[in-house]
Formats: sequence, C-alpha cells, structure tokens
Amino acid sequence: MPGNTEVIARFVTDLRYEDIPREVVERAKRQILDVIGVALAGSTQEVGKIALKFVERTGGTAECTVWGTKLRTSAPQAAFANGIFCHATDYDDMWLPGAHPTGVTFPAALAIAESLRASGRQLLVAQVAAYEITGKLHCCADKRGGWHPTPVFGTFGATSGVGKLLGLDAPHLQMAFGIASSEASGIGSHSGTMTKPFHSGHGARNGVVAAMLAADGFSANPNVLDGAFFETFYRDVSSENWQLTATLGNPFHLATPGIGIKMYPSGYHLHHTFEAALQLVKKHNIKTDQIDSIELIVPRRGHFNRPNVRSGLEGKFSYQYHVAMAILDQKLTIESFHDERALAADVQQLLKKMSLRVDPSIPPNPDIVYETVAIKLRDGKEVSAAEPLPRSHWRYPLSRDEWVGKFRDNAARVLKETNIEKLVDVVDKLEGLSDVNTLTDLIRL
Repeated sequence: MPGNTEVIARFVTDLRYEDIPREVVERAKRQILDVIGVALAGSTQEVGKIALKFVERTGGTAECTVWGTKLRTSAPQAAFANGIFCHATDYDDMWLPGAHPTGVTFPAALAIAESLRASGRQLLVAQVAAYEITGKLHCCADKRGGWHPTPVFGTFGATSGVGKLLGLDAPHLQMAFGIASSEASGIGSHSGTMTKPFHSGHGARNGVVAAMLAADGFSANPNVLDGAFFETFYRDVSSENWQLTATLGNPFHLATPGIGIKMYPSGYHLHHTFEAALQLVKKHNIKTDQIDSIELIVPRRGHFNRPNVRSGLEGKFSYQYHVAMAILDQKLTIESFHDERALAADVQQLLKKMSLRVDPSIPPNPDIVYETVAIKLRDGKEVSAAEPLPRSHWRYPLSRDEWVGKFRDNAARVLKETNIEKLVDVVDKLEGLSDVNTLTDLIRL
C-alpha cells in the first residue's frame, strides 16, 4: 500500500485544471494579484534592497524576473529575492493554521513558469497544488515547537508547485520531497528582524532547488513524509495522519478554511488588538491627553508582548504598538512601521501607559481568538472592546474594491498606473494566458 509521500506525490502529478472548483481558481488569482503588489512594495524596503544586492552580487542565468527591478537571474535566485520581497512588510496573506502561504510558494512557481514559458493555466494548477500541500501538511502538525511554519511547510508547497510545472512523475516528486525535508527550516523567534522575511525567500528557493535536483535524478529518502519529517520537526505528532491524505482536494484548503488578505502590514495576530482599540477611539472620540491607563487582555503573552519598541520592525509584532497606532494615527500603513514613527515621542510616551494581562479563558484557537483593549480615562470612565473577526481574517468578506485597492496602493510604489491596470486585467484572465511572460513583463522595470 502507498504511504503518505506517494499519495501526496500522486495527487500533485495527477491534478488537472478541470479538477479545481471555480471558487478555488478565483481565490488563487486574488491571492496572486495581492502578493505581487505586496512584493513590489517590499522591494522598496531596506530588507528588499539588501536581498537584491545579494542576488546581483551572486549572479545567475538571466532567465527569471526579480519583481519591480530591471534584474533577471536564475530561477532559484529569483525565487529567493521575490520571496523576501513578499514578506518584507509582513503584508502577505494569512490562513489557518497560522502561516503565510502565497509569499513562499508563488515566487517559486512563477520563476519556473517564466523560465519554461508556461501558460497561465499551468501556473494556476501548480499554485493550487502548492497551496494544498502546504496547508494539509501544516494541519497535521500544527504545533509550532519553535519553528516558523511558513518556511517549514512552504518549502514542501513550493516543491510541489515547481515539480508540477517541471512535469515530475510521482517517484521523482517523492525524491524532491525528500530533498525538501532537509532544506525546510526557520526559527520563529526572528519576528521583528529581517530574518523573518528571509524565511519566505529561503523556502521559495528551497522548492526550486529540490524539484530541479530531483528532475535530474538526485536521490533522497522517497518516503520522508511517512515518518522522518514529523519525527524530526514535531516529535509528538504521529506520522499516521489520515487527514493528510483523506482531505487532499476534498475540500481544497483555499476553499475551506479559506485564506485571508492582510489589510495591515504587520503580524496578523495584532490586527485584533488594533481594530478593538480603533473601535474605542472612533466611538468615544478618545484623545491621548484623556487617557489615564490602558490594559490589554490577551490569550497568550509570547513574543507579541513588546512594551518597549525600539524599531519599526519590532512594532510589527507588538500588541502595545498596535494600540498606540490606533489611538494616535487611526491607521496602519507601511510607514507606520518605520523607525521614525516607532521612536517618536508621542508613541513612546503612550506605550508607557499600557499594561498587559493574560486571560486563560480566551480561546487560543486562531479562528475565533480575540483580544480586549480596556481604556481608563482621566475622568474615571472606563471603556473596552474586543474584535474576533478583523479585516485580515480568512472569513472576513472583503469586497473586490478593497483587495484590488490594496494591490493598486502597493504596486504604485514601483509601477506606472498603466502597468498596474494591465496587471489587474492579466491576472483576472490568467487561465487564458498562453505565456506567463506576459505577466512578468509587466512587473519588470
């Protein structure tokens, strides 16, 4: 009887466009447009500039686009740089279990698709396969254990997408998964540093390398998902996960539980706090000079408890900083997380008024979790609010105007308006595209 690895490999190799529900195709296109915009904005950030400099220095065959630049390089190098761009601002999408799937899988798939001059339909099938393997693997081992799940599971997803585009048969894809298992990595404690976006670039490059090596006959353990991977990364997780194979494509992970578009460029779990505080500010017209103290009531302390914010990057993962932004600016933009804003006197003074308390009765389940913000005013009045369904949630019903508007805002940091509108149209009709170079030509300067 086939094991997990063989069943997963067969699923990927057998997947056809006709097998994918229309809802899933449309959702994939939405996420692709979103992540391209996020990456274009990310290319302008310091971490993106350093990644570009590294790729320029190390060279590579000029066959794949580094998005938002004039550079073309090899598929592994392009996937690496574009993956870092995708996660540079922490603005890329989020789903359940908590991870960022598109920013680690799509740069890998598009790099290979571009080099092969694949069709839009081929790219979509590969990307849906990448989502499915990333999500279903993560569901079977949703215990962090210090690992950052985005590159750990995203490496296998990227391998799936690239392997599909390369036309690997099941035995070769099993070898690719074996190679990927020795590449998968990423420590969760890097939040608030440039190494967190490095994880997405690393995972994207891993997938390209694993599938390309396997295509040429490189060997590995062909059954790594039958025990070795789980035993190494998650010792208390059984490799006998029937969910992994029984639910492949039934339903597709993009459909259930779905995937959310992040509407703020920061750690998803802080968006509950920001929106709760924003509710209070707008409802009660609260000004900073009225505030006596602020209490944040959260389900877990973790690395989101950062009362002392020393940089904009740290602010991306601070409960306290998100509340400060809601009160002081009533918005969260990329500029909200620049050092100049984070270190400003009004921000630092307001942070000193905050305390944090863990409430064990709040469900830790990320699908229904909430955080409460309680503000005590100088006149003795106390107000509080909680938000279990922020705009970035995978079940939040974003309108097309909202997510396309986000794309336009991000892309405008790099591209001309004519290219932006052409990109929207090309991605809308991606399944009819004969050559994905039509897409990549629009994101190259």
